Amino acid sequence: MPLHLHGWARKKVEGRARELLDLVKLGHRVEHLADELSGGERQRVAIARALAFNPPILLGDEPTGNLDSKTGVEILKLIHDLHDRFGATVLIVTHDESVARSCPRTITLTDGRIIKDERR
Repeated sequence: MPLHLHGWARKKVEGRARELLDLVKLGHRVEHLADELSGGERQRVAIARALAFNPPILLGDEPTGNLDSKTGVEILKLIHDLHDRFGATVLIVTHDESVARSCPRTITLTDGRIIKDERR
């Protein structure tokens, strides 16, 4: 949808959508509707949509929040792989300590104040 709104031709949009779905390992689901996708697949589609214009910063608000632990690990691996591949800054907001520990830098807030800034 963002590509259509940006005025891209249908054929170009379809090509980019397929490219992004392949990138997040969902190329085989291109013809499926949203209600036919699992929670993890929907999260992958959201990531693909966020990458549509190659942004320099990706924001993830509880990207594993509604997922089972196995799927959550897969989504985190995908996010880290995309960071490595494209060099974009990734900011993840989470209450999950294991998600925070997977990041190279963690900033802890309490009552809106930074209480810890840790690099791994």
